[in-house]
Amino acid sequence: MKRREPAFVSSASVAAELAEVFAVARDMSISVKNAKAIANRAGTKARGFSPITDFIDEMSVETMKLVNRINKESIELSSVAINELKIQDSYDRFEQVMEMASDARYISSLKDSMNRIKKAQSEEKVKLKKYSRALRDLMGDIAQHMAVANVIVSNSRIEAVNADEYRANLESIANDIEVSCDTIRDRVQSSQHRLDNAMQQWRREFHHEGS
Repeated sequence: MKRREPAFVSSASVAAELAEVFAVARDMSISVKNAKAIANRAGTKARGFSPITDFIDEMSVETMKLVNRINKESIELSSVAINELKIQDSYDRFEQVMEMASDARYISSLKDSMNRIKKAQSEEKVKLKKYSRALRDLMGDIAQHMAVANVIVSNSRIEAVNADEYRANLESIANDIEVSCDTIRDRVQSSQHRLDNAMQQWRREFHHEGS
Protein backbone atom coordinates (compact mmCIF):
# COMPACT_ATOMS: atom_id res chain seq x y z
CA MET A 1 0.00 0.00 0.00
CA LYS A 2 1.19 3.50 -0.83
CA ARG A 3 1.16 4.82 2.71
CA ARG A 4 3.78 2.25 3.78
CA GLU A 5 6.27 2.97 0.99
CA PRO A 6 8.16 5.61 3.02
CA ALA A 7 9.25 2.92 5.50
CA PHE A 8 10.89 0.93 2.73
CA VAL A 9 12.26 3.97 0.96
CA SER A 10 13.72 5.53 4.11
CA SER A 11 15.39 2.34 5.33
CA ALA A 12 16.86 1.59 1.90
CA SER A 13 18.00 5.19 1.47
CA VAL A 14 19.60 5.27 4.90
CA ALA A 15 21.49 2.07 4.09
CA ALA A 16 22.71 3.57 0.78
CA GLU A 17 23.75 6.87 2.34
CA LEU A 18 25.54 5.18 5.20
CA ALA A 19 27.33 2.74 2.88
CA GLU A 20 29.11 5.78 1.47
CA VAL A 21 29.80 7.02 4.98
CA PHE A 22 31.51 3.71 5.73
CA ALA A 23 33.71 4.09 2.64
CA VAL A 24 34.62 7.68 3.54
CA ALA A 25 35.42 6.72 7.14
CA ARG A 26 37.63 3.91 5.85
CA ASP A 27 39.47 6.34 3.57
CA MET A 28 39.80 8.77 6.47
CA SER A 29 41.43 6.04 8.54
CA ILE A 30 43.92 5.46 5.70
CA SER A 31 44.69 9.21 5.53
CA VAL A 32 45.29 9.25 9.26
CA LYS A 33 47.72 6.34 8.98
CA ASN A 34 49.61 8.26 6.29
CA ALA A 35 49.78 11.24 8.61
CA LYS A 36 51.16 9.01 11.35
CA ALA A 37 53.89 7.76 9.04
CA ILE A 38 54.88 11.31 8.12
CA ALA A 39 54.78 12.42 11.75
CA ASN A 40 57.08 9.55 12.67
CA ARG A 41 59.57 10.64 10.02
CA ALA A 42 59.35 14.22 11.23
CA GLY A 43 60.22 13.13 14.76
CA THR A 44 60.19 15.93 17.33
CA LYS A 45 59.08 18.42 14.66
CA ALA A 46 55.63 16.78 14.63
CA ARG A 47 55.62 15.67 18.22
CA GLY A 48 52.08 16.92 18.86
CA PHE A 49 50.63 15.42 15.69
CA SER A 50 50.64 11.76 16.69
CA PRO A 51 48.11 12.00 19.57
CA ILE A 52 45.79 13.91 17.23
CA THR A 53 45.98 11.29 14.50
CA ASP A 54 45.47 8.53 17.07
CA PHE A 55 42.26 10.20 18.21
CA ILE A 56 40.91 10.75 14.69
CA ASP A 57 41.78 7.17 13.75
CA GLU A 58 39.80 5.87 16.73
CA MET A 59 36.82 7.97 15.70
CA SER A 60 36.94 6.78 12.10
CA VAL A 61 36.99 3.17 13.28
CA GLU A 62 34.13 3.87 15.69
CA THR A 63 32.19 5.51 12.85
CA MET A 64 32.54 2.36 10.75
CA LYS A 65 31.24 0.32 13.68
CA LEU A 66 28.26 2.67 14.04
CA VAL A 67 27.51 2.34 10.32
CA ASN A 68 27.45 -1.44 10.66
CA ARG A 69 25.01 -1.13 13.56
CA ILE A 70 22.86 1.26 11.52
CA ASN A 71 22.76 -1.22 8.66
CA LYS A 72 21.46 -3.89 11.04
CA GLU A 73 18.81 -1.52 12.40
CA SER A 74 17.82 -0.59 8.83
CA ILE A 75 17.31 -4.26 8.00
CA GLU A 76 15.14 -4.66 11.10
CA LEU A 77 13.17 -1.57 10.14
CA SER A 78 12.51 -2.95 6.66
CA SER A 79 11.47 -6.31 8.07
CA VAL A 80 9.02 -4.71 10.49
CA ALA A 81 7.62 -2.46 7.76
CA ILE A 82 7.06 -5.45 5.46
CA ASN A 83 5.34 -7.41 8.22
CA GLU A 84 3.16 -4.45 9.17
CA LEU A 85 2.17 -4.04 5.53
CA LYS A 86 1.14 -7.69 5.31
CA ILE A 87 -0.93 -7.34 8.46
CA GLN A 88 -2.63 -4.22 7.10
CA ASP A 89 -3.42 -6.01 3.84
CA SER A 90 -5.01 -8.85 5.81
CA TYR A 91 -7.11 -6.42 7.79
CA ASP A 92 -8.24 -4.65 4.61
CA ARG A 93 -9.34 -7.96 3.13
CA PHE A 94 -11.39 -8.77 6.22
CA GLU A 95 -13.01 -5.35 6.00
CA GLN A 96 -13.94 -5.98 2.37
CA VAL A 97 -15.53 -9.29 3.29
CA MET A 98 -17.47 -7.61 6.11
CA GLU A 99 -18.79 -4.96 3.72
CA MET A 100 -19.66 -7.37 0.92
CA ALA A 101 -21.32 -9.95 3.15
CA SER A 102 -22.65 -7.85 6.00
CA ASP A 103 -25.91 -9.84 6.10
CA ALA A 104 -24.22 -13.25 6.24
CA ARG A 105 -25.25 -15.39 9.21
CA TYR A 106 -21.79 -15.85 10.76
CA ILE A 107 -20.15 -12.62 9.64
CA SER A 108 -19.79 -11.41 13.22
CA SER A 109 -17.33 -14.24 13.90
CA LEU A 110 -14.82 -12.36 11.71
CA LYS A 111 -14.64 -9.56 14.26
CA ASP A 112 -12.51 -11.65 16.63
CA SER A 113 -10.02 -12.29 13.85
CA MET A 114 -9.97 -8.62 12.94
CA ASN A 115 -9.31 -7.68 16.57
CA ARG A 116 -6.36 -10.08 16.69
CA ILE A 117 -5.00 -8.59 13.49
CA LYS A 118 -5.33 -5.07 14.89
CA LYS A 119 -3.45 -6.13 18.04
CA ALA A 120 -0.64 -7.62 15.96
CA GLN A 121 -0.49 -4.45 13.90
CA SER A 122 -0.19 -2.30 17.02
CA GLU A 123 2.76 -4.40 18.13
CA GLU A 124 4.47 -3.86 14.78
CA LYS A 125 3.89 -0.12 15.04
CA VAL A 126 5.70 -0.11 18.38
CA LYS A 127 8.64 -1.91 16.77
CA LEU A 128 8.61 0.52 13.86
CA LYS A 129 9.01 3.45 16.24
CA LYS A 130 11.67 1.60 18.23
CA TYR A 131 13.96 0.91 15.26
CA SER A 132 13.40 4.39 13.82
CA ARG A 133 14.50 5.99 17.08
CA ALA A 134 17.49 3.66 17.34
CA LEU A 135 18.57 4.70 13.84
CA ARG A 136 18.16 8.36 14.72
CA ASP A 137 20.29 7.98 17.86
CA LEU A 138 23.07 6.12 16.05
CA MET A 139 23.23 8.74 13.32
CA GLY A 140 23.36 11.40 16.01
CA ASP A 141 26.41 9.66 17.48
CA ILE A 142 28.17 9.78 14.11
CA ALA A 143 27.36 13.46 13.66
CA GLN A 144 28.77 14.19 17.11
CA HIS A 145 31.98 12.32 16.26
CA MET A 146 32.44 14.40 13.14
CA ALA A 147 31.90 17.67 15.01
CA VAL A 148 34.67 16.69 17.44
CA ALA A 149 36.89 15.51 14.58
CA ASN A 150 36.62 18.90 12.87
CA VAL A 151 37.92 20.60 16.01
CA ILE A 152 40.78 18.13 16.22
CA VAL A 153 41.67 18.72 12.56
CA SER A 154 41.98 22.43 13.29
CA ASN A 155 44.43 21.61 16.05
CA SER A 156 46.37 19.35 13.70
CA ARG A 157 46.98 22.31 11.37
CA ILE A 158 48.50 24.23 14.25
CA GLU A 159 50.82 21.32 14.97
CA ALA A 160 51.72 21.00 11.29
CA VAL A 161 53.15 24.53 11.29
CA ASN A 162 56.09 23.30 13.37
CA ALA A 163 56.86 20.35 11.09
CA ASP A 164 59.11 22.37 8.73
CA GLU A 165 59.61 20.41 5.49
CA TYR A 166 56.80 18.03 6.44
CA ARG A 167 54.30 20.84 6.97
CA ALA A 168 52.80 20.80 3.46
CA ASN A 169 52.19 17.05 3.52
CA LEU A 170 50.61 17.15 6.98
CA GLU A 171 48.41 20.12 6.06
CA SER A 172 47.29 18.35 2.88
CA ILE A 173 46.30 15.28 4.88
CA ALA A 174 44.50 17.49 7.41
CA ASN A 175 42.53 19.01 4.53
CA ASP A 176 41.64 15.53 3.25
CA ILE A 177 40.44 14.49 6.69
CA GLU A 178 38.36 17.67 7.00
CA VAL A 179 36.70 16.97 3.64
CA SER A 180 35.95 13.42 4.81
CA CYS A 181 34.40 14.73 8.03
CA ASP A 182 32.25 17.20 6.09
CA THR A 183 31.13 14.50 3.64
CA ILE A 184 30.18 12.15 6.47
CA ARG A 185 28.34 14.94 8.27
CA ASP A 186 26.38 15.87 5.13
CA ARG A 187 25.43 12.24 4.39
CA VAL A 188 24.30 11.67 7.95
CA GLN A 189 22.26 14.88 7.98
CA SER A 190 20.58 13.82 4.73
CA SER A 191 19.73 10.44 6.23
CA GLN A 192 18.46 12.03 9.43
CA HIS A 193 16.24 14.40 7.44
CA ARG A 194 14.79 11.57 5.37
CA LEU A 195 14.15 9.42 8.44
CA ASP A 196 12.61 12.32 10.36
CA ASN A 197 10.19 13.01 7.51
CA ALA A 198 9.20 9.35 7.39
CA MET A 199 8.73 9.21 11.17
CA GLN A 200 6.49 12.29 11.07
CA GLN A 201 4.37 10.70 8.37
CA TRP A 202 4.09 7.43 10.32
CA ARG A 203 3.05 9.34 13.44
CA ARG A 204 0.34 11.18 11.51
CA GLU A 205 -0.94 7.93 10.03
CA PHE A 206 -0.93 6.13 13.37
CA HIS A 207 -2.73 9.03 15.06
CA HIS A 208 -5.31 9.13 12.27
CA GLU A 209 -5.94 5.38 12.56
CA GLY A 210 -6.30 5.61 16.31
CA SER A 211 -8.81 8.46 16.19
